[in-house]
Amino acid sequence: MDTTQQDNEAATSDLLVGRDAIHDFLVALGMPKGTDPYYLKRSGWPIGNTGASGGGKIIASKRRLANHTTKLARGNSAA
Repeated sequence: MDTTQQDNEAATSDLLVGRDAIHDFLVALGMPKGTDPYYLKRSGWPIGNTGASGGGKIIASKRRLANHTTKLARGNSAA
């Protein structure tokens, strides 16, 4: 396996596609089960969209979501 293939597999395993995948990951991080990924997207969380004009699915990086929750848990003094 070459380095490019390893990098591609690492990037693919970091990607969450769809509301359910993002929700389940956030719950695994300790967020409440009632967490709404669409609300978090609108409020500035690192969640994107696959469609250019509001269509498509939401997407997110596991690493970026974990980093975001860690920064929030630390509070403003660590930001």
